[in-house]
Amino acid sequence: MGTVYAVTSGKGGVGKSTVSVGLSLAFTKLGYKVLLVDMDEGLRCLDVMLDIDDSVVFDLGDILAGKSFQDGIYPINNHPNLYLVPAPDSLGVITPHALLNFTSQVKTLYDIIIFDFPAGIDFTLYNSLPRDTLFLTVALPDPVSIRDAAVVSHKLGDLKVESRLILNCFDYKLTKKKIYSSIDDIIDNAGLQLLGIVPRQKELSLLSIKHKLKSRGNAMSAFNRLAARLSGKQVLLPSLKKI
Repeated sequence: MGTVYAVTSGKGGVGKSTVSVGLSLAFTKLGYKVLLVDMDEGLRCLDVMLDIDDSVVFDLGDILAGKSFQDGIYPINNHPNLYLVPAPDSLGVITPHALLNFTSQVKTLYDIIIFDFPAGIDFTLYNSLPRDTLFLTVALPDPVSIRDAAVVSHKLGDLKVESRLILNCFDYKLTKKKIYSSIDDIIDNAGLQLLGIVPRQKELSLLSIKHKLKSRGNAMSAFNRLAARLSGKQVLLPSLKKI
């Protein structure tokens, strides 16, 4: 049975979908068959980031309405073992019951299932995921983002689900200058266990244009560490200066 991850964030613009893509690519490098599910109804973006937007005919809404998986699940070019389900164009299509049935089926077909949820604190659909789902909250190192991550942390705690923090767009120079808080203070303020840190990299902001990440770049190395840790491997964080 596949392992399920739900990628969340308190505020938008923190790079949540970029993290979802990078983490998915890293899991495929470890040999896993990965399904990435865009949950942002009406505002899907993963099809553009992965360069299949011209091929999309059916989406998650169609699958939930009875279309076969073959119609709405798309293989990603140049990335064997990575598949995407685009989000519906319309709002209100994804219902808790339909999502529960969908998840139970794809868990038997894929090793890793990553749900890229919309930003915010509407947790209506979270209870439709398996109880062992690990929630990954993405945040920037700035005070507003960390405060919002703390709100998400509190609400996830109310749901009694397991969650971790992924710190995105980390810049060592800004931390050294004390423009950003220290990592310890960020962890304390967010109220979440830190899973990993992704550096600020220009290529991440260009993912929807260039549709790729450098295989040996700092960003992909960070995603590789995240995937390895989630797979149960002992992977230490490098020094902050080298992230």
